[in-house]
Amino acid sequence: MEYNPMEEMGFSQDKQFVCGNLGFISANNNARRMCTRLIRNGGRLFDVISRYDDLVNYALNREEVHFGSTMKMILPFLNAFGATDHWAYGFSKEDLEIFPGADRAIRYIGNLLPAYINTCSYEHHMMAVCDAIGFPIGNVSCTQASFDAVRVNKAEARELKSISGMIAGLKLPDASSSLEKAVSLGEEDTAIINTLDSFFLERLPDMELAETLKPVGVMGQNEKAYVLLEIRRRTDIEFSDTVYVGGDSSDGQAMDLVRDNSGLSISFNGDERAVRSCNIAVTGNDATAVAVLTSEFYNEGIEAVFDLVENWDRAKLKKYPCTDAYLRDAMLKASPRGLPSVRKVDRRNVNDIAKESAAFRKKVLR
Repeated sequence: MEYNPMEEMGFSQDKQFVCGNLGFISANNNARRMCTRLIRNGGRLFDVISRYDDLVNYALNREEVHFGSTMKMILPFLNAFGATDHWAYGFSKEDLEIFPGADRAIRYIGNLLPAYINTCSYEHHMMAVCDAIGFPIGNVSCTQASFDAVRVNKAEARELKSISGMIAGLKLPDASSSLEKAVSLGEEDTAIINTLDSFFLERLPDMELAETLKPVGVMGQNEKAYVLLEIRRRTDIEFSDTVYVGGDSSDGQAMDLVRDNSGLSISFNGDERAVRSCNIAVTGNDATAVAVLTSEFYNEGIEAVFDLVENWDRAKLKKYPCTDAYLRDAMLKASPRGLPSVRKVDRRNVNDIAKESAAFRKKVLR
């Protein structure tokens, strides 16, 4: 039996909080910006590989040939262009942007109930995030990858540099095209699949560097769901008493588990998949709203959250009997030009909210 110091002191928690990182805590896409800094047309390279990752997982459901996640697939390219662990950590600290209100929200929530971060981000980035917001790195699950451990010889480095240019030159389809339902893939997506299949499934396994990539952990949608299951096992807190805040497609499966068990599943500036897996969708430029919703859930339960959302406008909120009036007032003060949009999601409105949220996410992530 595991030792629980809170229980030994006579305290116990009956609710918990789990969240992603990108778009809620970090305003900057660290991995994409690493690519941009080191690689010619690196941002485009990242976008094409990310699209391929989505297509493989959500449109083609190719789990049997799932290479990993975008974070694992970009690793050899970053390494070929000179990335090291020392550089990655230094760049992450230098480039870090915390989303407005996220520091306040995480510190408040962390003092209220057990809190965990479940993210695809590299450990280098998460170390910088935890230093900035005072969060324990031991409560973070992320992509465990060492740039120094991936060994690329000179010939393979030249080949990777050439291939990166070819991948970056591929056309991307309309970003609004849905991956949630089976569709006839367009010409651009077909070209992406054929080109990247050729490299990741045929060429890469024969390269010397492939062996050094094997220990790199993957944080896709299945892995994030496993992390959530492990948190539940350790804490003995049910999904009905869990808050999960996500925004990436890879958060969808974990968010489904919480929502389907009557917990609080929040999409914060989420993409299409995240919105389809939530019961509350938040879009806005300040994260304090998440702390307000979490406080209400912690003290009064899910129905109280739904009632609060029904009264989500400035005039009503000023009079609403929130469980923490000071936190509510801090949120109102932080958003003088307009509160974040907070809506309960159901089958009638999910398509419109998913489209709006995905477009907003694209604007706020840097």
